[in-house]
Amino acid sequence: MARIRSVPTWSFEHAAHDAGHATVAGIDEAGRGPIAGPVVAACVVLPDGIDVGGVADSKSLTGRQRADALDHLERSGASIGIGTATAAEIDRHNILQATHLAMRRALDACPERPDFVLIDGLAVPLFPIPHRALIGGDALCVSIAAASIVAKVTRDRYMEELDHAWPGYGLAQHKGYPTRSHLAALQQLGPMPEHRRSFGPVRTVLEPSREPRARASTPGLTGEAMATEFLTKLNYIILARRYRAQHGEIDIIALDRDVYVFVEVKTAFMRGEDPPAARVSPAQQSRLQEAALEFLSVHGDVDAPCRFDVIEVVLDRGHPDIRHHQGAFP
Repeated sequence: MARIRSVPTWSFEHAAHDAGHATVAGIDEAGRGPIAGPVVAACVVLPDGIDVGGVADSKSLTGRQRADALDHLERSGASIGIGTATAAEIDRHNILQATHLAMRRALDACPERPDFVLIDGLAVPLFPIPHRALIGGDALCVSIAAASIVAKVTRDRYMEELDHAWPGYGLAQHKGYPTRSHLAALQQLGPMPEHRRSFGPVRTVLEPSREPRARASTPGLTGEAMATEFLTKLNYIILARRYRAQHGEIDIIALDRDVYVFVEVKTAFMRGEDPPAARVSPAQQSRLQEAALEFLSVHGDVDAPCRFDVIEVVLDRGHPDIRHHQGAFP
Protein backbone atom coordinates (compact mmCIF):
# COMPACT_ATOMS: atom_id res chain seq x y z
CA MET A 1 0.00 0.00 0.00
CA ALA A 2 1.36 3.43 -0.91
CA ARG A 3 2.33 5.61 2.00
CA ILE A 4 0.02 8.61 2.42
CA ARG A 5 2.06 11.75 2.99
CA SER A 6 0.88 14.62 5.17
CA VAL A 7 0.15 17.98 3.57
CA PRO A 8 2.27 20.70 5.23
CA THR A 9 0.29 23.42 6.99
CA TRP A 10 0.82 26.78 8.69
CA SER A 11 -0.05 25.49 12.17
CA PHE A 12 3.52 25.55 13.54
CA GLU A 13 4.14 29.06 12.21
CA HIS A 14 0.86 30.24 13.75
CA ALA A 15 1.81 28.71 17.09
CA ALA A 16 5.16 30.52 17.01
CA HIS A 17 3.46 33.83 16.20
CA ASP A 18 0.95 33.25 19.01
CA ALA A 19 3.92 32.76 21.35
CA GLY A 20 5.16 36.24 20.49
CA HIS A 21 7.67 35.62 17.69
CA ALA A 22 7.54 38.12 14.85
CA THR A 23 9.55 36.43 12.09
CA VAL A 24 9.50 32.65 11.70
CA ALA A 25 11.70 30.68 9.30
CA GLY A 26 11.96 27.06 8.24
CA ILE A 27 15.30 25.29 7.89
CA ASP A 28 16.04 21.98 6.18
CA GLU A 29 19.01 20.31 4.50
CA ALA A 30 19.81 18.11 1.55
CA GLY A 31 22.74 15.79 1.02
CA ARG A 32 23.45 13.89 4.23
CA GLY A 33 23.39 10.48 2.57
CA PRO A 34 25.61 10.92 -0.52
CA ILE A 35 29.28 9.95 -0.61
CA ALA A 36 30.21 13.00 -2.72
CA GLY A 37 29.48 16.70 -2.70
CA PRO A 38 28.44 19.15 0.00
CA VAL A 39 25.55 19.14 2.41
CA VAL A 40 23.31 22.13 1.66
CA ALA A 41 20.91 23.85 4.06
CA ALA A 42 18.27 26.47 3.34
CA CYS A 43 16.59 29.00 5.63
CA VAL A 44 13.29 30.37 4.30
CA VAL A 45 10.98 33.09 5.62
CA LEU A 46 7.69 33.02 3.73
CA PRO A 47 5.85 36.30 3.11
CA ASP A 48 2.32 36.81 4.39
CA GLY A 49 -0.34 35.77 1.92
CA ILE A 50 1.92 33.66 -0.28
CA ASP A 51 0.20 30.96 -2.32
CA VAL A 52 1.79 27.71 -1.12
CA GLY A 53 -0.24 25.37 -3.32
CA GLY A 54 2.90 24.06 -5.03
CA VAL A 55 4.90 23.75 -1.81
CA ALA A 56 4.93 20.20 -0.49
CA ASP A 57 7.34 17.69 0.99
CA SER A 58 10.18 17.77 -1.56
CA LYS A 59 10.39 13.97 -1.55
CA SER A 60 6.89 13.81 -3.03
CA LEU A 61 7.70 16.17 -5.92
CA THR A 62 9.41 15.55 -9.24
CA GLY A 63 12.54 17.48 -10.13
CA ARG A 64 10.56 19.77 -12.43
CA GLN A 65 7.94 20.41 -9.74
CA ARG A 66 10.66 21.31 -7.22
CA ALA A 67 12.29 23.72 -9.70
CA ASP A 68 8.91 25.34 -10.43
CA ALA A 69 8.21 25.65 -6.70
CA LEU A 70 11.58 27.37 -6.14
CA ASP A 71 10.85 29.81 -8.97
CA HIS A 72 7.48 30.56 -7.37
CA LEU A 73 9.09 31.16 -3.95
CA GLU A 74 11.62 33.57 -5.44
CA ARG A 75 8.98 35.47 -7.45
CA SER A 76 6.73 35.71 -4.39
CA GLY A 77 9.37 37.46 -2.29
CA ALA A 78 10.39 34.64 0.05
CA SER A 79 13.53 35.49 2.02
CA ILE A 80 16.03 32.71 1.30
CA GLY A 81 19.43 31.96 2.81
CA ILE A 82 21.70 29.15 1.60
CA GLY A 83 24.45 27.52 3.64
CA THR A 84 26.80 24.71 2.67
CA ALA A 85 29.42 22.51 4.28
CA THR A 86 31.98 21.05 1.92
CA ALA A 87 33.05 17.42 1.64
CA ALA A 88 36.30 18.36 3.40
CA GLU A 89 34.34 19.89 6.29
CA ILE A 90 32.16 16.79 6.47
CA ASP A 91 35.31 14.66 6.76
CA ARG A 92 36.77 17.00 9.36
CA HIS A 93 33.72 17.35 11.61
CA ASN A 94 31.43 14.35 10.71
CA ILE A 95 28.21 14.65 8.75
CA LEU A 96 26.00 15.63 11.70
CA GLN A 97 28.22 18.51 12.81
CA ALA A 98 28.70 19.62 9.20
CA THR A 99 24.92 19.67 8.73
CA HIS A 100 24.54 21.90 11.77
CA LEU A 101 27.28 24.15 10.38
CA ALA A 102 25.43 24.46 7.06
CA MET A 103 22.21 25.32 8.93
CA ARG A 104 23.92 28.11 10.89
CA ARG A 105 25.39 29.48 7.66
CA ALA A 106 21.96 29.40 6.01
CA LEU A 107 20.53 31.37 8.94
CA ASP A 108 23.31 33.96 8.66
CA ALA A 109 22.73 34.25 4.89
CA CYS A 110 18.98 34.86 5.19
CA PRO A 111 18.23 38.51 4.28
CA GLU A 112 15.31 38.70 6.72
CA ARG A 113 16.63 37.64 10.11
CA PRO A 114 14.09 35.40 11.90
CA ASP A 115 13.64 35.41 15.66
CA PHE A 116 12.36 31.81 15.68
CA VAL A 117 13.15 28.83 13.47
CA LEU A 118 11.36 25.56 12.71
CA ILE A 119 13.96 22.89 11.89
CA ASP A 120 13.46 19.51 10.26
CA GLY A 121 14.79 16.63 12.35
CA LEU A 122 16.33 16.85 15.80
CA ALA A 123 17.25 19.89 17.87
CA VAL A 124 20.53 21.61 16.95
CA PRO A 125 22.84 22.17 19.94
CA LEU A 126 24.06 25.75 20.45
CA PHE A 127 21.84 27.11 17.70
CA PRO A 128 22.00 30.92 17.93
CA ILE A 129 18.26 31.61 18.12
CA PRO A 130 15.25 29.80 19.62
CA HIS A 131 14.01 26.93 17.51
CA ARG A 132 11.66 23.97 17.45
CA ALA A 133 12.70 20.66 15.92
CA LEU A 134 10.12 18.63 14.01
CA ILE A 135 10.89 15.08 12.92
CA GLY A 136 9.47 14.72 9.43
CA GLY A 137 8.91 18.47 9.42
CA ASP A 138 9.12 18.77 5.64
CA ALA A 139 5.80 16.91 5.43
CA LEU A 140 4.18 18.86 8.28
CA CYS A 141 5.29 22.48 8.15
CA VAL A 142 5.03 24.84 5.16
CA SER A 143 8.20 26.79 5.96
CA ILE A 144 10.26 23.62 6.36
CA ALA A 145 8.77 22.18 3.17
CA ALA A 146 9.85 25.34 1.34
CA ALA A 147 13.36 25.09 2.81
CA SER A 148 13.52 21.44 1.79
CA ILE A 149 12.71 22.35 -1.81
CA VAL A 150 15.28 25.15 -1.89
CA ALA A 151 18.03 22.97 -0.40
CA LYS A 152 17.29 20.04 -2.70
CA VAL A 153 17.16 22.08 -5.92
CA THR A 154 20.27 24.07 -4.97
CA ARG A 155 22.27 20.94 -4.26
CA ASP A 156 21.03 19.10 -7.36
CA ARG A 157 22.08 22.02 -9.55
CA TYR A 158 25.51 22.10 -7.93
CA MET A 159 26.01 18.38 -8.55
CA GLU A 160 24.99 18.83 -12.19
CA GLU A 161 27.67 21.52 -12.56
CA LEU A 162 30.17 19.28 -10.78
CA ASP A 163 29.43 16.58 -13.34
CA HIS A 164 30.94 18.83 -16.03
CA ALA A 165 34.10 19.35 -13.97
CA TRP A 166 34.45 15.67 -13.11
CA PRO A 167 32.90 13.60 -15.92
CA GLY A 168 32.70 9.84 -15.68
CA TYR A 169 31.11 9.49 -12.25
CA GLY A 170 27.54 10.23 -13.35
CA LEU A 171 27.08 12.95 -10.71
CA ALA A 172 24.28 14.64 -12.66
CA GLN A 173 22.22 11.45 -12.44
CA HIS A 174 22.76 10.14 -8.90
CA LYS A 175 23.76 13.46 -7.25
CA GLY A 176 26.52 11.73 -5.29
CA TYR A 177 24.45 8.94 -3.73
CA PRO A 178 26.09 5.49 -3.59
CA THR A 179 24.30 3.91 -6.53
CA ARG A 180 25.71 0.83 -8.21
CA SER A 181 26.98 2.87 -11.17
CA HIS A 182 28.58 5.46 -8.88
CA LEU A 183 30.40 2.81 -6.86
CA ALA A 184 31.63 1.15 -10.05
CA ALA A 185 32.98 4.49 -11.32
CA LEU A 186 34.60 5.13 -7.95
CA GLN A 187 36.40 1.80 -8.16
CA GLN A 188 37.54 2.50 -11.73
CA LEU A 189 38.47 6.20 -11.49
CA GLY A 190 39.28 6.62 -7.82
CA PRO A 191 37.96 9.49 -5.69
CA MET A 192 37.82 13.08 -6.93
CA PRO A 193 38.27 16.03 -4.54
CA GLU A 194 34.59 16.22 -3.59
CA HIS A 195 34.28 12.61 -2.51
CA ARG A 196 33.81 12.25 1.24
CA ARG A 197 36.90 10.40 2.46
CA SER A 198 35.34 9.49 5.82
CA PHE A 199 32.46 7.55 4.20
CA GLY A 200 32.91 3.78 3.94
CA PRO A 201 32.85 3.23 0.15
CA VAL A 202 35.39 6.01 -0.45
CA ARG A 203 37.59 5.00 2.47
CA THR A 204 37.70 1.44 1.18
CA VAL A 205 38.98 2.61 -2.23
CA LEU A 206 41.58 4.87 -0.62
CA GLU A 207 42.95 2.25 1.75
CA PRO A 208 43.40 -1.00 -0.20
CA SER A 209 45.99 -2.17 2.31
CA ARG A 210 43.16 -2.58 4.82
CA GLU A 211 41.26 -4.98 2.57
CA PRO A 212 41.01 -8.16 4.67
CA ARG A 213 40.95 -10.47 1.64
CA ALA A 214 44.56 -9.66 0.80
CA ARG A 215 45.93 -9.33 4.31
CA ALA A 216 43.70 -11.46 6.49
CA SER A 217 45.60 -12.48 9.58
CA THR A 218 42.72 -14.00 11.54
CA PRO A 219 39.85 -16.34 10.68
CA GLY A 220 37.41 -13.53 11.45
CA LEU A 221 38.88 -11.21 8.82
CA THR A 222 38.97 -14.03 6.31
CA GLY A 223 35.30 -14.80 6.96
CA GLU A 224 34.32 -11.15 6.60
CA ALA A 225 36.16 -10.92 3.27
CA MET A 226 34.40 -14.05 1.99
CA ALA A 227 31.02 -12.76 3.19
CA THR A 228 31.61 -9.44 1.42
CA GLU A 229 32.48 -11.19 -1.84
CA PHE A 230 29.42 -13.44 -1.42
CA LEU A 231 27.08 -10.44 -1.05
CA THR A 232 28.70 -8.60 -3.95
CA LYS A 233 28.00 -11.54 -6.24
CA LEU A 234 24.35 -11.31 -5.17
CA ASN A 235 24.32 -7.67 -6.35
CA TYR A 236 24.34 -6.14 -2.89
CA ILE A 237 25.98 -2.71 -2.72
CA ILE A 238 28.61 -2.70 0.02
CA LEU A 239 28.47 0.61 1.91
CA ALA A 240 30.89 -0.08 4.75
CA ARG A 241 32.99 -2.81 6.36
CA ARG A 242 33.88 -3.00 10.04
CA TYR A 243 31.83 0.14 10.69
CA ARG A 244 32.69 1.50 14.12
CA ALA A 245 29.95 3.32 16.01
CA GLN A 246 29.73 4.56 19.57
CA HIS A 247 27.93 1.43 20.74
CA GLY A 248 29.71 -1.26 18.73
CA GLU A 249 31.01 -2.44 15.38
CA ILE A 250 29.04 -3.76 12.40
CA ASP A 251 30.90 -6.24 10.20
CA ILE A 252 29.21 -5.31 6.91
CA ILE A 253 26.66 -2.67 5.91
CA ALA A 254 25.07 -3.17 2.49
CA LEU A 255 22.11 -2.20 0.35
CA ASP A 256 19.77 -4.91 -0.94
CA ARG A 257 17.82 -2.83 -3.45
CA ASP A 258 16.36 -0.14 -1.14
CA VAL A 259 16.84 -2.03 2.15
CA TYR A 260 19.78 -1.34 4.46
CA VAL A 261 21.28 -4.65 5.59
CA PHE A 262 23.42 -4.86 8.73
CA VAL A 263 25.41 -8.08 8.70
CA GLU A 264 27.05 -9.98 11.54
CA VAL A 265 29.60 -12.50 10.24
CA LYS A 266 30.24 -15.67 12.26
CA THR A 267 33.38 -17.59 11.23
CA ALA A 268 34.38 -21.03 12.47
CA PHE A 269 36.23 -24.16 11.41
CA MET A 270 33.13 -26.31 11.94
CA ARG A 271 29.42 -25.58 11.86
CA GLY A 272 27.67 -25.12 15.18
CA GLU A 273 24.31 -26.59 16.10
CA ASP A 274 22.77 -23.36 17.39
CA PRO A 275 20.63 -21.26 15.02
CA PRO A 276 22.27 -18.05 13.77
CA ALA A 277 20.29 -15.70 16.01
CA ALA A 278 21.30 -17.72 19.06
CA ARG A 279 24.93 -17.09 18.21
CA VAL A 280 24.33 -13.35 18.53
CA SER A 281 23.54 -12.72 22.20
CA PRO A 282 20.71 -10.37 23.20
CA ALA A 283 23.28 -7.87 24.44
CA GLN A 284 25.14 -8.04 21.14
CA GLN A 285 21.88 -7.69 19.20
CA SER A 286 21.10 -4.56 21.20
CA ARG A 287 24.53 -3.08 20.47
CA LEU A 288 24.15 -3.84 16.76
CA GLN A 289 20.72 -2.21 16.70
CA GLU A 290 22.07 0.92 18.39
CA ALA A 291 25.03 1.05 15.99
CA ALA A 292 22.67 0.63 13.03
CA LEU A 293 20.44 3.45 14.29
CA GLU A 294 23.51 5.67 14.61
CA PHE A 295 24.51 4.84 11.01
CA LEU A 296 21.01 5.59 9.70
CA SER A 297 20.84 8.83 11.69
CA VAL A 298 24.21 10.03 10.38
CA HIS A 299 23.08 9.30 6.83
CA GLY A 300 19.69 10.95 7.27
CA ASP A 301 17.71 7.75 6.72
CA VAL A 302 16.27 6.88 10.13
CA ASP A 303 12.96 5.84 8.55
CA ALA A 304 14.55 3.66 5.86
CA PRO A 305 13.70 -0.07 5.75
CA CYS A 306 16.44 -2.24 7.20
CA ARG A 307 17.13 -5.74 8.45
CA PHE A 308 19.75 -7.68 10.40
CA ASP A 309 21.38 -10.68 8.72
CA VAL A 310 23.84 -13.30 9.90
CA ILE A 311 26.32 -14.92 7.53
CA GLU A 312 27.99 -18.13 8.68
CA VAL A 313 31.37 -18.94 7.16
CA VAL A 314 32.87 -22.37 7.85
CA LEU A 315 36.54 -22.47 6.83
CA ASP A 316 36.73 -26.05 5.65
CA ARG A 317 40.11 -26.35 3.91
CA GLY A 318 39.67 -25.78 0.22
CA HIS A 319 35.86 -25.80 0.46
CA PRO A 320 34.57 -22.90 2.59
CA ASP A 321 30.84 -23.13 3.28
CA ILE A 322 28.83 -19.89 3.39
CA ARG A 323 25.24 -19.66 4.58
CA HIS A 324 23.24 -16.44 4.56
CA HIS A 325 20.41 -16.02 7.09
CA GLN A 326 18.25 -12.99 6.25
CA GLY A 327 16.36 -11.28 9.07
CA ALA A 328 18.10 -13.42 11.67
CA PHE A 329 16.84 -11.19 14.48
CA PRO A 330 14.48 -8.17 14.73
